[in-house]
Amino acid sequence: MKGENINNIHLVLKKMMWTSLIVFIFLIGRNILIPGVDAKQLARFLNNQYLLQIVNGTTGGDLSRMSLFALGLGPWMSATILWRVLTLIKKFDLKKIPIERTFLFKIAIAIIIGFIQSIAIISNIDINPKISIFAQTQFGAMATISLIMVSGAVFLVWLSNMNEILGIGGPTVLILASMIINWPTNVSLYILENVRSGLDINSVILMLVIMISIVFLVLLTVVVQRAQRQIPIRRILVNNNFYQQSYLPIQINPAGGMPLMYSMTLLVLPQYILQAVHYWLPNNVLVENGLDNIAITKPLGVTAYIIILFALSIGFAFININPDQIAEDLQQNSDYIDNVEPGDATREYITEIVFRLSFVGALYMSLIAGFPLYFGIIDKQYTQYALTAGSIIILVNLVINIIDQMKALLTKNNYSALFFE
Repeated sequence: MKGENINNIHLVLKKMMWTSLIVFIFLIGRNILIPGVDAKQLARFLNNQYLLQIVNGTTGGDLSRMSLFALGLGPWMSATILWRVLTLIKKFDLKKIPIERTFLFKIAIAIIIGFIQSIAIISNIDINPKISIFAQTQFGAMATISLIMVSGAVFLVWLSNMNEILGIGGPTVLILASMIINWPTNVSLYILENVRSGLDINSVILMLVIMISIVFLVLLTVVVQRAQRQIPIRRILVNNNFYQQSYLPIQINPAGGMPLMYSMTLLVLPQYILQAVHYWLPNNVLVENGLDNIAITKPLGVTAYIIILFALSIGFAFININPDQIAEDLQQNSDYIDNVEPGDATREYITEIVFRLSFVGALYMSLIAGFPLYFGIIDKQYTQYALTAGSIIILVNLVINIIDQMKALLTKNNYSALFFE
């Protein structure tokens, strides 16, 4: 047993070294700036783009300085969701496609989305035509910068896959690193703004309320993430002290923090598309109205965000917990749930439980990170607070997932004695 523990520790240390190397490469890429971009104009463009700023931070991007990894994993995350939707359409019969080809299709979709996003961003700022590798024109410069941004996004996908294979945490480590880097800057800027404007009793009280709210939200997120519904399992092949302690754990919020990241990414995608179209049709009334109404500070944008968040909270729950697979595994191992027949009855029973819990999780997500955005329609400052609450939930969930993975690696192969007592 002691030898196995040592091996597990060596395995964790090896994976941590690989993850450290990958994060180091990620940090280098964040500091490789794309030339020919007007940084001041970019800052002005991002100043009122609250959702875009949050999405950029929660996908590993770095638009504020227009670095090599400016787009982050946003295009890949959008492509993953779109591919998932396509697989649900039985007419396409995409589930039979090999994993290698599926990956290539998703990469192709991500590249298309990446070009749309990069063009939408570049069209709002001035760029230097001299950097073009195609022709010394504005369009050539735009194509050059878009190519660099998309190449960085594809390299970031490869980097996250390498961390999935060799390191710990997969793509979540890169997202976590991005959020940790951005947070101190955002907090310090917020404090400096209040100090420069003159601290009064109201400002101090507001900052104290924000700090207490953050601590409360962190604790609440940990409690919700750790809370479980335990379904007792009868294991026929196990005859020891653990017989009565076997259960199937299902989290109260089965989807975790993933719906927040993906809902933000999906909501911002139509904005990117409309901004790209607006570049080619600058005076189109429909495009301008669409851009105005789907903003996160407008009723339509907030409602769309809550609907997407609610739907993804339920959808990700069934991705994380597959009732069909669980029912099949239980039946193959001759295990069963009390008062529930094996097979279809077990699958339906687990499906019902997962749906109920995912519904509770969806309500929780909507109440904490969705409905408060309606206050931002009155005052845009509340939009920042509501989006920050969502990013805190994402951050805490990412940390919990990485800790759980490390615990699993440390206890790997330590259960052999369980079946011989």
